[in-house]
Amino acid sequence: MTITDVDAPAADAAGPEPHRSTSPTDRYSTRQLLIAVTVGVLLLQLGFITSYVAAFHQPTPRDIPIAVVAEPGLPAGVDQQVVDRLNGIDGHPVSARVAANTYEVRTLIADRQVMGGYVVAGSGPDTLITASAAGSSAATALEGTFTAAGATTGRTFVVRDEKPVGMHDNRGLSGFYLSIGWVVGGYLLAAAIGLVIGAPRTLREAGVHTALMAGYAAASGFLGALIATQLLGTFTGHLLPLSLLGAGVVFGTGMFTMGLRAALGILAVPLAILLFVVLGNPSAGGAFGSNVLPTFYAAIGRWITPGAGTEGVRSIVYFHGTGAGQPIGTLLLYAAVGLALVFGCTARHRARRAG
Repeated sequence: MTITDVDAPAADAAGPEPHRSTSPTDRYSTRQLLIAVTVGVLLLQLGFITSYVAAFHQPTPRDIPIAVVAEPGLPAGVDQQVVDRLNGIDGHPVSARVAANTYEVRTLIADRQVMGGYVVAGSGPDTLITASAAGSSAATALEGTFTAAGATTGRTFVVRDEKPVGMHDNRGLSGFYLSIGWVVGGYLLAAAIGLVIGAPRTLREAGVHTALMAGYAAASGFLGALIATQLLGTFTGHLLPLSLLGAGVVFGTGMFTMGLRAALGILAVPLAILLFVVLGNPSAGGAFGSNVLPTFYAAIGRWITPGAGTEGVRSIVYFHGTGAGQPIGTLLLYAAVGLALVFGCTARHRARRAG
């Protein structure tokens, strides 16, 4: 009998060697990992620079919706002539339509169907109606567009801000920064849980992580709204709806990041930064509204949580909730996808280990 023959039964009795999880340090050298991390951070940094400069380096108005109305006593068709002339401007900075009267213009602005109006006067200067609360950059762009148009037609106008921003909300940026704060908190907590604890290994752990994120979202949503409304006085009232919105922003962002962590591992953190920071922040419509951003950023902004949060704040504070449906739907989608990834990937990994 050989030594191998004697040892074999003992090995069989002990059963197969237990599965050991491997970390990147088990598969790659320290030098390789340092190079990969450095290159990855460099790519994120260059992406950040490229994205922000591309979005903000040359803001150009595009298809800003406005309504045109002619004062009583003017010849029929004057309003349509103005609409045709405005829609024919090179670059199509505005998308004009005819309104019956100034009451309809104000209603369209309140319903967020247009961002301004133009009243053609029978005598004296015309009136440009803006809504800086819907986007200060769009209101400024309208003034510039009509100033240029007036230089060729000889008409002058005065500006009336129908929906001004609050006196403590400079250029309407406070909602943008409030939303960014909520977003940062959501993905930072998710990233911290993933890096310190790791992805959940059981459905019970997945439930604990989800409950922790939900509690954090509720607390940070309320505290952020409390700071903006009570401590700083940026917004008057709206504490409850802003708290609920903030909780949705934090939970949607955090759960989506946790879902990425469960599905992709450590790659979730740079992907979350790419989505929410590199792409989400410049497209959110804070400093520049969607109608003056490049087409790409205007298209994606409302579908990423920074933009959804910014638009949600604007809708709640200045438009009595009008227009909040789309941002809320976006946040619910991120939360649902995140929950599906967390629990689905956890169940799949558990079944694989059991097999």
